[in-house]
Amino acid sequence: MLKKILIALSIFFGISGAILIIYLVALYSTLPDVKLLEGWTPPQASVVYDYRDRYYGDIGVQKRYYVSIDRIPKKVIYAFVAAEDRNFFGHFGVDIGAIIRAMIANFKAGRVVQGGSTITQQLAKNLFLTRERTLGRKIKEALLAIKIERTFDKMKILELYLNQIYLGNGAYGVEAAARVYFGKHVEDLTLEEAALLAGLPKAPSKFNPFVNPELAKTRRNYVLRRMLEEGYITQEEYETAINKPIVVSRDSKYRMSDYVLDMIKEYLAERYGDIALQGGLKIYTTLDRDLQALAVRSLKKGLQRLARISGIPFLPESEKDMERYYEAQSTSPVDGKVYVGKIEEVKDGRAKVLLGSRSFTIDLKGLNLEGREYAFIKLHQDLEGWSAEIVPDLEGALVSLDVHTGAVRAIVGGRSYTYSSFNRALKARRQPGSAIKPVIYMAALLKGETQISSIDARPRTFYDPATGQEWTPKNYGDEEYTVVTLREALAKSINTATVNLLDKLGFEVVLSVGDKVGLRNLKPYYSLALGTVEVTPIQLTSAYQVFANLGRRCKPFFIRKVVDRNGEVIEENSPQCEDVLPPQETRVLVDMLRAVILEGTGRAARDLPRIVAGKTGTTDEYMDAWFIGFSPYIVAGVWVGYDIKQTLGPGMSGARAALPIWKDFMAVAAAKYPNDDFPLPEGTIVVPINPKDYVIADETCPGVNMVFVEGTQPRLTCSDLRNIISP
Repeated sequence: MLKKILIALSIFFGISGAILIIYLVALYSTLPDVKLLEGWTPPQASVVYDYRDRYYGDIGVQKRYYVSIDRIPKKVIYAFVAAEDRNFFGHFGVDIGAIIRAMIANFKAGRVVQGGSTITQQLAKNLFLTRERTLGRKIKEALLAIKIERTFDKMKILELYLNQIYLGNGAYGVEAAARVYFGKHVEDLTLEEAALLAGLPKAPSKFNPFVNPELAKTRRNYVLRRMLEEGYITQEEYETAINKPIVVSRDSKYRMSDYVLDMIKEYLAERYGDIALQGGLKIYTTLDRDLQALAVRSLKKGLQRLARISGIPFLPESEKDMERYYEAQSTSPVDGKVYVGKIEEVKDGRAKVLLGSRSFTIDLKGLNLEGREYAFIKLHQDLEGWSAEIVPDLEGALVSLDVHTGAVRAIVGGRSYTYSSFNRALKARRQPGSAIKPVIYMAALLKGETQISSIDARPRTFYDPATGQEWTPKNYGDEEYTVVTLREALAKSINTATVNLLDKLGFEVVLSVGDKVGLRNLKPYYSLALGTVEVTPIQLTSAYQVFANLGRRCKPFFIRKVVDRNGEVIEENSPQCEDVLPPQETRVLVDMLRAVILEGTGRAARDLPRIVAGKTGTTDEYMDAWFIGFSPYIVAGVWVGYDIKQTLGPGMSGARAALPIWKDFMAVAAAKYPNDDFPLPEGTIVVPINPKDYVIADETCPGVNMVFVEGTQPRLTCSDLRNIISP
């Protein structure tokens, strides 16, 4: 009987073994061709450079930078081998001993506490297989690992693995991780930094040094101990390294994500589709990295200042600070008080917001809260109980262009990208208020007026098709004027004079000027004079570029060149400029906009150590505040307001809300260029004008230098006038 049993078992195991072998051979033959890895080009980040070819940031589906094995230091290689696969250099793709050790450890623990996969198996799984936990997948993984080991040498396998492995915080591969965590290249890593990276594959989130530095240090020191045990480092190196603190680069430039990078992503996706998704591109932009950082700081600082002096709530940016802010709120609500609420759900124009144990459903009234976790809410109590309304956040935008090329030098779409990624500089359509007025005064100059031509500034009533009603414009602060010069009307932003000037000129010439400077949506309404159309900050700033460039319009652009992963240039752009306005009359307008700074609503910028010109803008009920201004080399525009139409508060004009931000930016930006005056084109002349009688100043009276188209300047001097009056 025993003999028969043994024979039966032998037959059973023989048949089973044969079936298993046939199954494995058949399965092996169906596995992917690992030779495809020879030309493997994983998705990589596309790198963005500024106008001086300095690194700015990166974009892509995966943040990865493929590096060859000869660029990866031995200490990095040995750290990963010690942590992940100590027998890597000795096994054939599968480590039987490691599998047995893992099975024993898992059996003792009653759960999975240790894995037996080799580096080659991890590579096979990540590149060719799904993440399903089945025996069939594990068998495929082992066979693929053997196949890979038969095809490639150990160093090539390590190169593929170290460029493929996910190491947390969006970083794929050791080069991306070195940049993200330490702000340096992989070849510059220290021993302790290499060990920290090698400890991440086990659980990137758990051992994230930004979030859990103590756990990251414990895991790093484990890797260092394994390196010591395997003979990769000395006892002295080990003791030195384990006592080093965790030092990561929290402000690493390689983790940048902002309005600029989003703008470039959208552009590439729309233009190149799949090519953009594959990554590996080099994008050379017109941005100035220094000016971009300055613009971000200036806008944020200016909005914080405005919030402080106006009592406007201003949420912190950090999620951790926000959470503390939320938890510190009183659970006993007070009528009319503003609190921080936690947004639970946004749906169908309504938001469910929590405040302690209370829940409120709030009509958003057009406000976009998608992706937000917190918001300010104001509580109200009446006979029906408690209700709440969203308090919108103070926002702004800043755009800066090169005057002579239209190249975008800086663009900031809001006070915080992490708080709101909506790019207001490109997409927010707002009324420009008085910032539209230079278009009308340019039209007047083209019709033969000069900056000392007079205009009646007394209020008149007009029929406005925009509203279907009669309308009488008023001036800021209800100021009243009689007859003023065009220079004074623009400098002091006198509404009544501007509407009367528009009526005198007619709409045709004004709309023509608007079209030439890129403002093609102007309407033939008298309220146009007060900026009741809608424009984006980049559109309005671009219009002023034409004035600063003395009538030469340059289309805004931000991409200089795009190079694909093979080094081929697939796009190259240069300035697209054309003369749209005569330089002589435009130079007169620039002089009038210079008067805004010297004599008018922009006086707060008089102390800038550069020659600048510009215009304030304020809309009805102080809903929008603007300042657009320029030097001979750079133009910048600032908008301040809310995402919904809501007043900034009494007196929050462009001069008070937007000009300080513009000034803070231009104090540095304009100083990067020579301190030149605006050039005088042929056919223009500078004449000293007596500001009292508007005749040429001479030794008998004071004068202010003003620009005229040659032949349109006054002929009389102060002496001539005196002789006429007193012969």
